Amino acid sequence: MNIFKPRRRMRRLGVVAALALVLGAFTATPALAHARLVSSTPAKGQSMSGIAEVSLVFSDKISMAKVVVKDEHGKTYQAGAAEGAGTSTVTQRLTGPLPAGSYTVAYRVVGEDGHPIESDDLTFTSEGGGSEPSVPSAGAVGAEQQTGDAATANEQPLKLDQEQASEKEDSGSGMVLWILIVAGLVVGIGIGAAIVFRAKRKHQAAAGSE
Repeated sequence: MNIFKPRRRMRRLGVVAALALVLGAFTATPALAHARLVSSTPAKGQSMSGIAEVSLVFSDKISMAKVVVKDEHGKTYQAGAAEGAGTSTVTQRLTGPLPAGSYTVAYRVVGEDGHPIESDDLTFTSEGGGSEPSVPSAGAVGAEQQTGDAATANEQPLKLDQEQASEKEDSGSGMVLWILIVAGLVVGIGIGAAIVFRAKRKHQAAAGSE
């Protein structure tokens, strides 16, 4: 009887169990990915004319969005609320074609997983090429009307519910991470234990028949 065969088989099974454990632990990684900005129109650093809206494309669907477009003097030009909830593309209409100058886009969006994403480093240059922004219709606030508290509030769109969102994000992300890691470990250990137990039973049956 060759006693080395069962030992080699047990070693292989142990390696398979270890690999299953590692695989189970790393199945949590894709679930932790959050939406991110993948492109925009105008693009970051781009110079173009006739800009009447700003579009932001994210890697996942967005459930809520707030976008502010302002010039180098702090005047804002968005008309109405951002559109595109439930899709991966957020569009912010402007009060009219932007006058020549430099502009910054600040946004705060919430992905379908509840994770908030915010940034204010998207800049571009308008070459003009259109009429001056018209007087906004009802419900749309133009640059000239946004002064005092209203202007300050619009220039800080990413602060809305920030503390609550941060607390929810920290607790929620940490809990999800630990649940997924523990679940992966349990699955890996279960698979490994089942493989080893089955191999032992086969080995005992073979030894008994001999």
